[in-house]
Amino acid sequence: MTGRSRKNSLWFVGPWAALALFSMLAVAASLAAQGNAAQPWDAPASAAEVKNPVSPTPQNVSAGKDLYEDNCLSCHGEKGAGDGIAAQNLSVKPANFADAKLKSETDGSLFWKITTGKAPMPSWKDDLSETQRWQLVDYIRTFAKAPAGEKSAAPDHEQH
Repeated sequence: MTGRSRKNSLWFVGPWAALALFSMLAVAASLAAQGNAAQPWDAPASAAEVKNPVSPTPQNVSAGKDLYEDNCLSCHGEKGAGDGIAAQNLSVKPANFADAKLKSETDGSLFWKITTGKAPMPSWKDDLSETQRWQLVDYIRTFAKAPAGEKSAAPDHEQH
């Protein structure tokens, strides 16, 4: 060798190799998230059929609102439209809870999605109790607009 030890030349290449590896991993993760988003996210039938044991009382909806504001608002936004401040940095757009299509999702399906998560959305199973996750379902339901001609019982979200 020419005056440099083998160790020093590997050190010089090391940071560049690490940067290249990190870049490849970031691209792979982004592609995986995009591919993941392209696939429908459907709850298993057994989960979709589960009935919500937590009735949407004002107390439960209020508790769900507090949980939403603490854990969901940054991605899903104030009105549940999937336009929270953190959403702009995600490779997959968060769900729009204000979309009328949400009415076709069962409570069990929403609960399963909150519990399980799908990148970039985390699983909330270990962070929120079962009751809290059901309260979130109760609150998320308030964002769905009723179809034309049907009166909605959802509260006005202007004050959020």
